[in-house]
Amino acid sequence: MISSLPTPKELEALRTALKTTSLPIELPGSEDARRDRAELLDQIDDYLLPRLRRIDAPLLAVLGGSTGAGKSTMTNSIVGSEVTKSGVLRPTTRAPVLVCHPDDLAWFSDPTGILPELSRTMSSGDVGQSSLRLAPIPNLPKGLALLDAPDIDSIEVANHDLAAQLLGAADLWIFVTTAARYADAVPWEYLAKAQERSVALAVVINRIPSGHEPEVVEHFSEMLRDRGLTETTVFSISERELVDDRLGDGVEPIQQWLRDISSTSDHRQALVRKTLVGALASLPPRIHRISAAVDQQAEQLQGLKKIAEDRYGQAMVDINLELDRGTLLRGEVLEQWREFVGTGAIMSRLEAGVGRIRDGLKNLIRSPESPDAQAAGQLESNLLIVTRDAVDRAALDVVEQWESRPGGKQILAESSREISRADRGLTSRIEHELSAWEQEVLDLVRNQAGDKVAIARTVSTGINGVGVALMIAVFSQSAGITGAEAAIATGTAAVSQTVLTAVFGEQAVRDLANEARNRLNVRLTRILEEDRSRFDQLIGSQITTSQNLNQALATLENS
Repeated sequence: MISSLPTPKELEALRTALKTTSLPIELPGSEDARRDRAELLDQIDDYLLPRLRRIDAPLLAVLGGSTGAGKSTMTNSIVGSEVTKSGVLRPTTRAPVLVCHPDDLAWFSDPTGILPELSRTMSSGDVGQSSLRLAPIPNLPKGLALLDAPDIDSIEVANHDLAAQLLGAADLWIFVTTAARYADAVPWEYLAKAQERSVALAVVINRIPSGHEPEVVEHFSEMLRDRGLTETTVFSISERELVDDRLGDGVEPIQQWLRDISSTSDHRQALVRKTLVGALASLPPRIHRISAAVDQQAEQLQGLKKIAEDRYGQAMVDINLELDRGTLLRGEVLEQWREFVGTGAIMSRLEAGVGRIRDGLKNLIRSPESPDAQAAGQLESNLLIVTRDAVDRAALDVVEQWESRPGGKQILAESSREISRADRGLTSRIEHELSAWEQEVLDLVRNQAGDKVAIARTVSTGINGVGVALMIAVFSQSAGITGAEAAIATGTAAVSQTVLTAVFGEQAVRDLANEARNRLNVRLTRILEEDRSRFDQLIGSQITTSQNLNQALATLENS
């Protein structure tokens, strides 16, 4: 509960929090929350902030009501002059017309005052809905202004939206209805808003058949009491002929009432403070409704984001499973490596010790077309295929899961159809990362060799050969390989292990293989995260929480 008037700065903080609150997707209640948010922002800009800055400013009474209720005629009748058009064509009032005493014109002309979004004009022509037409009239009391608003139930959406905005900027509502329409649903929706915001309220029942005024007023007053609107002032005007398109003495009670409430600064400020306090008191429940909708949206968007995170995380699991199965060693990789290590000659040399290895490794790599280079190239090709296939499946699964969840289709509508496949640039990124990884493996071999292995210094191509041996060792699990390939895999893995062990020692080989695999996983994870970022970007910064909104409200309540 807001117990005292906050400072403009405190209210501006709430406005900023509302402005940055996002409700991007369609969920149950989202449209109502957006409407609440828009109405709150309008009310803060159009009424609350200007009023808090100038509580002594003139009183603004807005005449609102349904189509054909006679608002324009009522306005002209109250001020005693034709300041706004009346007629049979609907809607009659398009641009709002504000009537005030000339001495109060400066306040309403100020674009930083009430209704700052509407430009000001003194023109009597059709100036459109985005303008506020000002009509200074000397016989209107100082300190009081009347604003003739468009119809609340206009067939033109912009008209009734503007009407709602203008009513939100009022210190006082003068609601005009007729004997035939006072029980309609739409007027009571607005009267409920007046009650929620504790707006000072008067209702004029127009065109009552002569002699039926008491029963109509009694019935309407009973309806007001049933809805808790017991402080509403009710005026009745019987059906009558217009004189110069005005209601004559039928509006005298209204004129006197307006003179009474605006007669002194104290009277005006008492009414303004009542409406202002009521409007502020209406903020917490409205903010809480918006907060709940914001959190619901955030939860749904986080759920969509988690789907992408989980599915791409599973893609990494799938890739590692393929690596562990020995998938990368199928086909030409095994053939090329078998050609590289020979049919047993290297094994014979290895048996003679490390000193003899040097002679066997001098001829390992002589050109880019050497068998070990081809084996490394085929490893990279196989890994590229495995990775791209996993990413393709992940992207398609994310799209299918998003489409089955609230908000998912809406978010996907902002993307291209290609999002269900791996990104176009994925292949080049994989090639780049795998080439970089191969270089890292060679660097690991070179750094591990140090002063221990003379060949690492004297035969640079030998480093490449040992590096390929390490790559083979990383992927040398034979599970999932059957038949002749299994035998080849087992043999070639043994040769790779023997070469590496002879050069570095058994423990160092295990450490090198683990380090190489870990570095590969880092690069594969980066590839997957880059591709997943397409989905993250669709959600982008749309995930907001109600924390800032609730904090700003708490500051107001504790002010």
